[in-house]
Amino acid sequence: MYAIITKFVLAMKSNKEIYLLRLAITTQCILNCQYCFVKKDNRVISYRTAKKALDFFLNSLGRQKVLIIYGGEPLLHFDLLKKIIILAQKKARILGKSLIISVGTNGILLDQEQLNFFRRTNIKLAVSLDGQREFHNRARVFKNKKGSFDSIFKKIPLVTKNIKRENLCVLFGVLPSSVHKMYDNLLFLLSLGFDSINIEPIQSSLFKWSEKQKKYFKNGLQKFIGYIYKNIRQGNFLFLNTANRELKNHIISNWHKNTCPFYQNLEVYPDGEMAFSPFLINMANKEQYIIGTINKGLLKKYKSCHYDLKSKKCKNCWQNYYIERGFGGQGAEEVLKLRDIYSIYLAKKISELSKQEPIFKKYIKEAKKRIFE
Repeated sequence: MYAIITKFVLAMKSNKEIYLLRLAITTQCILNCQYCFVKKDNRVISYRTAKKALDFFLNSLGRQKVLIIYGGEPLLHFDLLKKIIILAQKKARILGKSLIISVGTNGILLDQEQLNFFRRTNIKLAVSLDGQREFHNRARVFKNKKGSFDSIFKKIPLVTKNIKRENLCVLFGVLPSSVHKMYDNLLFLLSLGFDSINIEPIQSSLFKWSEKQKKYFKNGLQKFIGYIYKNIRQGNFLFLNTANRELKNHIISNWHKNTCPFYQNLEVYPDGEMAFSPFLINMANKEQYIIGTINKGLLKKYKSCHYDLKSKKCKNCWQNYYIERGFGGQGAEEVLKLRDIYSIYLAKKISELSKQEPIFKKYIKEAKKRIFE
């Protein structure tokens, strides 16, 4: 029996290190957000496919692992979600892996039973909320076009009561039309009890970022970073998710140094398709971006490749999966770069200050607990 298990584990091993896996367990959702890139074709992952995806992920090289589970709306299939989480944690323990699991949700379906489970299993919870009612309701709407703000807002007290702050993050989508109020919306989200925020500039062909809106974004980000500094010195820790990731393992700056897409960009969709981008896997010409399936394995050219940016094969990978990230709304890529550049700057500044000021050293320790992706 041991020999069979060992043979199976070895078969699932990869020659690549996969640090982060995004597992989309369904394309179903109760919302119809205007900027959502997911095709709502009602697919749901099978437990068998999810199990194989976890085997492939957790048996890959490296001890540190981050699993992001999202959709669609994963809470539509809570029983399946529970089984996947329990299985992932069990496998990680057996393999001696350090595993962070983060669930991305619109939060509308959250109830006490679900929150009890997330708390008991120490799951990270990332809730989407685009600021105050006026701004959230511009794009995050139900299928009948009604805004979803009130539906999620009434759940926030229940969430903050049941989930530890270090396990709770708000996913803040920033529309070009709302960016002039970005700082005000950030303060609003903090007032609800969140201390970790992931700023997500909207990428969609429906929304164009003008030069003026890019400046608004930059100014709002600079102002927010200044607010974070001020609060750190007062002992009130507020966190920018991208800066947290940089403080933990320099993953943002390493991305700009062109790390292998297998390391932090692997996506598995409900039917087992694998790609390096959730956007590209939803495009009409997605076939050219599929790198394999969980059930059949990787395409031949990816099975034994090794990362070397000087090689032609790796350069082609980068051209296909990173340069083409700019397919969305015009200007969105520049705004994303601004977020990453300022996140790197913030992390460097905090690291430097931690050498002289203990409060910043304490802050880094807390920031490393707040890794949601």
